Amino acid sequence: MLAAPSSRGSARAFSAAAFSAWSAIALSTCSLGIGCAEPRTPQPPGSPGEGGAESWSFETIETRTETVLEEERTIELIRSHRPDGGRTYLLYIHPKTVGAPLVVMNQPYAGIDWTGEEVDARWAALGNGLHPDADAPDYDGDDVIAYEAQPVEVAARSSALHLLNGFAVVHAYGRFYAGGSLEDDILDASAPYHFALSRKDDVDVRRMASFGGSWGGMMALFGASRAPAGVTILSVTPLSPPSDFADVWTWARVRGPAEYPEPARIEAFYSTYLRRVLAATGGAAPSEDPAAWARYQQPAICEGLRALDGGTRVLVPHDEWDVLIPFGATPALVAACPELVHGLYWPRQGTIDYTTAGFDHGAFMNEPGYPSALTLTDLDIALALTRDDQPAVTIAAPEAVASFLQVLRAEQQAGGDVSFATEPLRKLCHPRAAYLGPDGSNGTGASLLSTVLNTVYGTSTTAADVCATLASGLPTPG
Repeated sequence: MLAAPSSRGSARAFSAAAFSAWSAIALSTCSLGIGCAEPRTPQPPGSPGEGGAESWSFETIETRTETVLEEERTIELIRSHRPDGGRTYLLYIHPKTVGAPLVVMNQPYAGIDWTGEEVDARWAALGNGLHPDADAPDYDGDDVIAYEAQPVEVAARSSALHLLNGFAVVHAYGRFYAGGSLEDDILDASAPYHFALSRKDDVDVRRMASFGGSWGGMMALFGASRAPAGVTILSVTPLSPPSDFADVWTWARVRGPAEYPEPARIEAFYSTYLRRVLAATGGAAPSEDPAAWARYQQPAICEGLRALDGGTRVLVPHDEWDVLIPFGATPALVAACPELVHGLYWPRQGTIDYTTAGFDHGAFMNEPGYPSALTLTDLDIALALTRDDQPAVTIAAPEAVASFLQVLRAEQQAGGDVSFATEPLRKLCHPRAAYLGPDGSNGTGASLLSTVLNTVYGTSTTAADVCATLASGLPTPG
């Protein structure tokens, strides 16, 4: 990363060996996908109360040290006592300097075995793989979910980029395997903000960010919208998130089975999710009890985000050929609060072809090297939280960014509007933006963007003028 604007070579300040220690940790399908699941048993009471930070309490279960990027880091394993009597578990990686920004990493599916609770020990003993969703509300004896353990050292190493940028990190565990309801998961996602208020001597509660993918993206969105007064969340970056559960219900029960060539697959997949959603809404369909569903829909997200202390911005990457969370959800969220939410899309040509599309969130997470959606969300967080005299480092694979630009170019050739991509791409030109490549390469964000733009569009830009070229949008394809 850049030590300061005067050393724009940025990433040269960090060794390829240090970065490779981070990049060796593969992203798990559970951590970024909606294809896993978590149940939760009722918890004994914690601190009583309604609402604010005074209603939450936190206890340290254990303190450990782990080596990340060749440096020892202090890690606390935290039990949060919630106002509803439930518990949330957090893994807190201390910052190197007092008053550092804080990044929340939402972990809906990751299995943990350090809570002291029977449910976590039992699932850990089952091991990684598919298991009956036995702790789900109204379990039918048929549903299965994926379990994947996340050892403490893996959580620490997966945080390396944020630690490299000088941030503290909190992992918020939704523990889908442990049962519970949608409301439980949202409370889990709001816990880090209450925790941050309890550690104001350690972290800067006015510089926070939240990331998650799929169900974790839901946690990022709804958790931020339920954050308490006193925190400022400068960047929320949910990938392919469900953002309106009345729409999710309609897709899972009506549209999906009618449109998808294997309706039983849609119904079986969503059964585990709908059990948790209906446990929060009371069991009736959205049309039968709209008031019960209202707090789990897009207007509630927008209302909550608007109530936060200023500065909140949401960047939502979404592939148009997403089978699990239909693409229309994100443009609808943007339309509901356009001053807060920006959509970043991977448009595909023609109507979705279910015979070739994967049963997943779309091809954008299969880009080579390191998906460009992660490059741009990592950069959004880094630029939002670093100071004006600090570098903002992201991870980037030029071939993945080129793949994204090729998707955009095809959409332009088909007559589509790709103006949504200009602002996120132009952030690569920020004078503090730098990148590290999975192969150990590094450079400024502007040099990366210039090289890739010239490759895909046949332009002749340089790092110095590439963003001036993009001032009016992407080039017209030749």
